Amino acid sequence: VHESILYVIQATNVSETLVIKFPTNHDEQRAIAEGFRRKSGAGFSCCAGAEDGMLVWCLKPTEFDCNQASVGSKKFFCGRKHKFGLNLQACCDHNLKFTNVSIKYPAATSDLLAFENSPFRHTLEQDGFLADGLCIFGDNAYVNRSYMATPFPNVGEETTKDHYNFYHSQLRIHIECAFGVLVQRW
Repeated sequence: VHESILYVIQATNVSETLVIKFPTNHDEQRAIAEGFRRKSGAGFSCCAGAEDGMLVWCLKPTEFDCNQASVGSKKFFCGRKHKFGLNLQACCDHNLKFTNVSIKYPAATSDLLAFENSPFRHTLEQDGFLADGLCIFGDNAYVNRSYMATPFPNVGEETTKDHYNFYHSQLRIHIECAFGVLVQRW
């Protein structure tokens, strides 16, 4: 069994079709935005991906593991979910395919801090990386920027901002669904 697992992991790591990489080509980014537009009740055509964080559960790390990570075991504990784990940041396309992942921080790290320190954020900030008019959709854990669209906070019902939030969440939910597929599969 152990040898089989290693064989599958090695085969997965070298498979070109399984590479998780956000497209750098503007035509590919626009194709993703078109896929999201077709799924949008409001016709949003600016979404090049949906970003969010997920807690990946693990056993309580040993003192050795904590020393290796230069972090105490309390940082691996997510108080909100009462589990030990890691903060997985991910982006997906309209077909629930992951286009970026980062799993560098313990569970107590906020989604904002994990994203702000991710290579993906630095890539998104580069002039010309995203095609003109495109951005990533994230929830209120993130900061609204030229490359990141977030919902309006604390809006009343039946307002333009409330309608925007509804249609924004209609596309952003794709990352939640991608996480669901990941958890059910593995």
